[in-house]
Amino acid sequence: MVSEINPYAAPQSAPERPPPLPSDFGRRRSRFAVGFAALLMTGSLLASACAVYDIESIVVSGPLLSLCAIILAVLSIRPGLRGFWILSASMIAMTIGCFLTIFLLEWSPGEAQTPIGAATVVFAIVIQAGWTIARSVWQRGGQMQWREEG
Repeated sequence: MVSEINPYAAPQSAPERPPPLPSDFGRRRSRFAVGFAALLMTGSLLASACAVYDIESIVVSGPLLSLCAIILAVLSIRPGLRGFWILSASMIAMTIGCFLTIFLLEWSPGEAQTPIGAATVVFAIVIQAGWTIARSVWQRGGQMQWREEG
């Protein structure tokens, strides 16, 4: 006797959906974003100090800070973190601007020392305003956590 049950037949009822996993990805993402923003702002101070001392240090610090800025831009896709786009875009623009200035004007390290060093110092001072953005994002994340626990 052949069984009436076909093991290859489509199921007659819809399969059960697994319950959604609890996730704090949004909180984690905002913490990483604040961390990268802090790294960007502190790194710009250190990089400008190094650039004033030895302009050739921007060969290393520029790409490293730009990489951090790109990571911050990707993390900032979430609507609550879009304020960090300003920091990311300004860091990338500064790096590209310094590179193009040196490249197009064909400056030697000695010629670039004063103007590029001064530009990095001004940029490092201006970008420190980003601490207000980082603080507001950090506080918003703490309020979200408090609401979820309460």
